[in-house]
Amino acid sequence: MHNFGGLFHNSKGAFSVKKQKRSLLRRFDVLFFSTMLIFAVLLAAVTTIIDLRLRHFLYDSVRDSLRFYDNRLDVELDQDIMFLIESCSSDPDIIRLRTTANRNEEVGCIVRIQNRLLSQVTTHSLIRGFYLYYPDKDVFLPAYSTASTGTGNGYPYPSFISELIKSNMNKGVVDNNLLKNWFFIEEQDCLLRLLRVGGIYVGAWVDLNSLPGFEEFSGNEAIWLITDDSGHVLYADKALAEEGYEKDYRKDLLLPVEESLKNPLYATIPDVGKKIVLSFRQSFSDYCYTILLPQGQILQAFSSFYILLLLLVLWAVLFFISYNYMGRRIIEIPVKSLMAVTESIHSGNLDNRVTPPNDYEETIQITDAFNKLLSEIGDLRISVYEEQLQAREFELKSLKNQVAPHFLINCLNTVFMSAQDQSKLEVTNNIISTLSSHLRYTLSDRNIVPLSEELEYLENYIFLTQNRFPDTLQFQKETDPTVLDAEVFPMILLTLTENSIKTGLIMGEPFLIRIRVSQKHENGKTFVVLEHTDSGVGLSEEKLQKYNNILEQPDVTEKGTGIGLYNTAMRLRLIMGPEAELKFANAEGMGLCVTISFPYKKYDEE
Repeated sequence: MHNFGGLFHNSKGAFSVKKQKRSLLRRFDVLFFSTMLIFAVLLAAVTTIIDLRLRHFLYDSVRDSLRFYDNRLDVELDQDIMFLIESCSSDPDIIRLRTTANRNEEVGCIVRIQNRLLSQVTTHSLIRGFYLYYPDKDVFLPAYSTASTGTGNGYPYPSFISELIKSNMNKGVVDNNLLKNWFFIEEQDCLLRLLRVGGIYVGAWVDLNSLPGFEEFSGNEAIWLITDDSGHVLYADKALAEEGYEKDYRKDLLLPVEESLKNPLYATIPDVGKKIVLSFRQSFSDYCYTILLPQGQILQAFSSFYILLLLLVLWAVLFFISYNYMGRRIIEIPVKSLMAVTESIHSGNLDNRVTPPNDYEETIQITDAFNKLLSEIGDLRISVYEEQLQAREFELKSLKNQVAPHFLINCLNTVFMSAQDQSKLEVTNNIISTLSSHLRYTLSDRNIVPLSEELEYLENYIFLTQNRFPDTLQFQKETDPTVLDAEVFPMILLTLTENSIKTGLIMGEPFLIRIRVSQKHENGKTFVVLEHTDSGVGLSEEKLQKYNNILEQPDVTEKGTGIGLYNTAMRLRLIMGPEAELKFANAEGMGLCVTISFPYKKYDEE
């Protein structure tokens, strides 16, 4: 109330001002019509601007809905594909089916594989089915749901997938163009994904007729389409036919998709009429969602606004005729309070709340409703963010669980051998203490640690290995102290060192591992650079090329090799983001050099 004290204190002055306004209003009567004309012009201009902004708001809301829907599909499809890839890498029946020559054993493997895959395909799953194709045996193994969902009545045997793979296979290898992304199968109204894992081809398919979410847009009298970049319609929901389109849309309907990706366009659809075309590119395929909105959508969506605008004009006329002090007090002051909060909302801050500027019931009701809306938006944002974190944490834990216990077994053997000699009791205790600390670090649930801690436990690992291989392993380290507080994920360097020792160290022969930590600056950002070099024999050019594209070359993990490097590359992408890089090269005078670079971010214990 302090801000409005002057209004109550100078009550006599307020009455005197009111008398002066009467004399001004008499003068205003002379200029009233000219002022109203100026006001009408300004109102028309403001109305036009607001109308354009409302249109863009409508388009942005549809585009945001498409973005949210696409993100949801992308996350669920990625989870199913990761499940399939992990199954192919770890399922003994899938691996055994490729090599066995026993027919009875083949049948048993097929039954068990189908049962495990079918457990992932439910009536609520986006994936209609999985499949595996063994080119060496010409065995096609599908696992698919036959439940009645969507607009279909079950699903036929997916022989079209087997025929597609065989028709695009040359010398036992499928064309790489089919392995890049999800692609559309016209005759089946489905999206198909094909991957090569090891020596087999695996994948999944999605029935477009049973995808959830179409009704969200159909409820807005919109027509849902899936198109390619050239504007050809690949799939249309039943709303297109319900509005009168009777031709074959795949042959006859062409839309301005490329232009509508940037801005909504008006287009005339034969037998349907004028529509607003809005497109959004799918993140998991090379196709686009295209929405056809009714031309009168803007009027239907904001009809209350236009009625309110007309009432506002009438109110403005009355406002010019009779200056209403209470109207300004009840309306203008709360609006200013709301606008002060909305400005902070535009900057991304949802923590501010509106304080009622007076004790009128209307003002308190408006501010309470607005504050409640802000709280619900904040809770929704936190809920969506936590769901994304849970999905990402699940992927990271599945990667960390692949660490093998061979190192622990070898170290325990070293402890046992050392304990036989009582004169090495201190050495034995030191090994046990270091091993205990090392295991707590490698088996912890933390996803982020400071780089200095990773280097400390790397030296612990070197110490343990030097005790296993006396007078063999040598270690050199060069670090930049300004980036030792950078955040990294655990075992980012330990995995590389384990891989070097496993593949290059020979008992009795000197073996050197060199670590270099530095920084670089690119595009105004600071990057941490980790170089891991060993004195082994390096890699062939063919393997270097595969390892430099390790995430696109799943076959590098065949026969158990390369799993640690593949996990490191995958965790680097998930945690450090798209700017992180992993490169392999042969160092001059040394062996393999692995370089990791990622944006610098200071570690925060909280």
